[in-house]
Amino acid sequence: MSFISAMLLTVASSQASPAIDINTDDYHIETIKNAIPIKRTSPRYPANAARKGQEGWVQVSYVVNEKGEVESAVVENSSGIASFEKAALRAVKSWEFSPATQNKKPVKQCQNQIQLDFRLHQADKGVSRKFLTRYKKLVTDIENDALENVPQQITELRALNLGNFTEDSYFWFAKSRYYNKVGDQVKELHALDNFIHQGKDYMKREVFVASVARAIALKLDQNKLKSAARTFEMLSETRGAEAYTKELFPYIDKVQALIDDKNRPIWVQGKISEHALWRHELVRNAFTIANIQGDLTSLEVRCANQYSVYEITQGIQWNIPQSWQGCLVFVHGRQGASFNLIETAAAVQQSATDKA
Repeated sequence: MSFISAMLLTVASSQASPAIDINTDDYHIETIKNAIPIKRTSPRYPANAARKGQEGWVQVSYVVNEKGEVESAVVENSSGIASFEKAALRAVKSWEFSPATQNKKPVKQCQNQIQLDFRLHQADKGVSRKFLTRYKKLVTDIENDALENVPQQITELRALNLGNFTEDSYFWFAKSRYYNKVGDQVKELHALDNFIHQGKDYMKREVFVASVARAIALKLDQNKLKSAARTFEMLSETRGAEAYTKELFPYIDKVQALIDDKNRPIWVQGKISEHALWRHELVRNAFTIANIQGDLTSLEVRCANQYSVYEITQGIQWNIPQSWQGCLVFVHGRQGASFNLIETAAAVQQSATDKA
């Protein structure tokens, strides 16, 4: 049995869970006609980053309100350079739209995500000698299980002000290998996701393909089912990935059966990131929060034109009408706070739509 197969077999056993004591209520989610951009200015390249030859990317989620203005913009993820995050947020917040409409009335459009790349047109695509020397030492220590000083080496490599997408890709790959060695699969997946954003263009194909396959296995094990399916689609379109695709397909094929099995709650481990945020794509129409450790401040449901913010209370179930799937949940809190989001079967009762 291969390593990937062994990893994937844990999916079936990871669903065992205690009974959940919950209260139920219904929330009406509505459809929209999409907002149309009127003014969408590109972010200004930070001068200091340009002088250093730095490149990077930022993923932003935002809401377009009834006036066509952007609100509630948050950084979901990034390559880790703060000046790019600030520039991306500043640009997105200045955007203007013709608002979404429902029955010819303006409504909010709440499920908007974009990735902004900061790329220098004539940047050196290689790695610096200083970076390469430290990178080789770091990777050698990781693969030889000489891990004691690796966290400090990672910090020092990050402090070199990673210049371009090549160095950024190498950095996140090395970080993923370290977390693999120490058994931290949540951080390993985060590092792999960051590597996958750009690594296809800057690393050997076999390294990239193996990393994508590993990310799919981790997403399945952590019940990030929609993300796993999307990543698998990307893998299936990558040349040289045929063997991995064939091996993973039976597990991806069983995802819908898992979603449809209402007797089996889907448990997802949540942990607040350095952006004071955690994000999850729902595959069912109901969820609850449990086992909170640390400070959580609020929860958002962003689904079509429904944007609602709630205080977080354990034992409350959020129900979304069956016809409106594809919603996002954002949990805000202090970095490091952990919890479980449990996707459950929706309550069997009259919905808010029927009551209207």
